[in-house]
Amino acid sequence: MKPTTTLGLVLAASVATSASADITGAYLVSYEVTTEDFGGASVSVFVQDLYLASDDGADVALNVFNMDLSTANNAASSYFQSATSTGWLAQNAGGIFDNAALRLADSFVTIGGFAQDTLLPEQAPGAGSGSGLDPNFGGNTAAAPGNLAGWYNGSPPSLNGQVGQVARADGSFGLGVLVGRFATTEAADLIGGTLEVTWNQGLGTSGQQGAFEIAPAPGALALLGLAGLAGRRRRG
Repeated sequence: MKPTTTLGLVLAASVATSASADITGAYLVSYEVTTEDFGGASVSVFVQDLYLASDDGADVALNVFNMDLSTANNAASSYFQSATSTGWLAQNAGGIFDNAALRLADSFVTIGGFAQDTLLPEQAPGAGSGSGLDPNFGGNTAAAPGNLAGWYNGSPPSLNGQVGQVARADGSFGLGVLVGRFATTEAADLIGGTLEVTWNQGLGTSGQQGAFEIAPAPGALALLGLAGLAGRRRRG
């Protein structure tokens, strides 16, 4: 199976709470995906991958909370889920349930746990396992995150939220961690939404918290590195 992926202009956000903050902001990598769902159905969605940016490779994201999309430019009331998706918690059961749409186009939230140093993280079997939803999210089968939604690493010893090299606005890579994928059949825009984050530097270290706004990075409209780039993806 070889779904075609077209990458659109990337929008990024990075708002630091203080000069000493290690998780320094939240940003989006945005693109379009055309692929196949379970049974061969064609799927075309607009995808926004949500990352936390960091300035220290020892940082470990623990949770995202108080996510408020009421101030976003164009948040959707519902998000695409693959036919074999089990809901917002990242999970690919593998076998006959594994398909390109689940890997590349399904909406989910996570605290890391995905292969990094890749432009398009795949929801492969095992990716993102161990995350949980707080009550404000609205449940695993909610059409969209609820007001002040949150999610967390349910097994902190796993260090799923450890930062690594992840995609940046210009197609390069920098320190960060994937915390969600939001896919819609029509273009949506989470820019302007806000969220809060807790992180530490591993077991036994104190936690820190910060509040961030999802907003375009300075000069984002001049970035051409990913605009119009087309690629071929093969399911592993």
